[in-house]
Amino acid sequence: MRRTVLPLLAVPLVLTACSAEEPVEVTDEDVTAIEQSMVNISTLNFEIVQAEVRIGSMCMQDEGFTVHDPIALFGNGMPGRFAGFQSPYARIPTVEQAEKLGFGAWVTWTDSDAALEMQEDPDYLATRVEDDGWWDPAFDVERAEFDALGDEYAATWEEAWQGSERFAYDQEFEAWIDAGEDPFEFEVQQPPFGGCELETIETVYGEPVSEEADGETYWSRPGADGSPMAAVSDGQVYSDILDEFADAERAFLDCLADRGYGEWEFDEYGYLPTGDYIAVNLYGDTTIAYDGDERVEVAELPDDTDVSDPVAAEFAIALDFAQCAEDGGLRDGAEEAYARRYTELVIGDQTELYAYEQQLEGYLANAQASLEGE
Repeated sequence: MRRTVLPLLAVPLVLTACSAEEPVEVTDEDVTAIEQSMVNISTLNFEIVQAEVRIGSMCMQDEGFTVHDPIALFGNGMPGRFAGFQSPYARIPTVEQAEKLGFGAWVTWTDSDAALEMQEDPDYLATRVEDDGWWDPAFDVERAEFDALGDEYAATWEEAWQGSERFAYDQEFEAWIDAGEDPFEFEVQQPPFGGCELETIETVYGEPVSEEADGETYWSRPGADGSPMAAVSDGQVYSDILDEFADAERAFLDCLADRGYGEWEFDEYGYLPTGDYIAVNLYGDTTIAYDGDERVEVAELPDDTDVSDPVAAEFAIALDFAQCAEDGGLRDGAEEAYARRYTELVIGDQTELYAYEQQLEGYLANAQASLEGE
């Protein structure tokens, strides 16, 4: 199972125009240019993280460690991957996708030869970009090797990575949480970065960022922008184009009801809980929860659904959803409208966007120079 990694925080420098009251008229060339810059930023962020991992692991090897915690080397965050503008409707498969991939859940939930083969299929991987980001199954293998060495190795590794002061702080904070105390009442000042983590940050960025808030100092990596998408408020673009696609949404949902799927609705971000629906009803997932303990309620399957073959059932359901979306016109022009509205929101800060891209290129050059021994 994939380990949870926190997404990196967005830097305020990028794309601050999302609060503009009046949209700016944009051209197709503007959409292409902004989209390409976002792809570049996403790629640069990941290349920087990869370089950080190499620099950090080399430092730790000098300290006598040969097996590393990849999550810590990532700075406890994996950049989100941006592969282009994509409306929430794109999560509903096309008929072609449904016929080949279903919803794609079977690839995760089964261990058949077909599922293993599909994990390498470009069409399948393209549908996973937004959810999986830059995640690689090899990271799980590396973490398993690290965990297998035991708690004592992990503790000495973490202390060398973080530095003694920051390691002691984390241990005290974890003990506080384990004791059932409120994390917001923990009053110990967090120390600055130390150990190989600090060396890595200084090599790539020059120095960490410090911010003062409520009399305390907080430390972070510069340039930690995991996903350019995060710069636009959640659901804003969807809400802006909703009027244009409200009739198509209604036709799609009515079609689902007519086919026995009951009442569905899009959430405020334009998503449907199809992943939970399939995982719970077909593959018996019991881990899905809300607020940690309250069970997520999902719609029931149509009465005539044959669940004796969950994979076949998934494909049949996916095809129903795809056909309803096609018949209702839900996908007609949605991607173009989404891309244009997104660009309208950020075009005013195009200069800052490109400047940030260049800043990341500078960070990457620092890392590459160090790795090349310059």
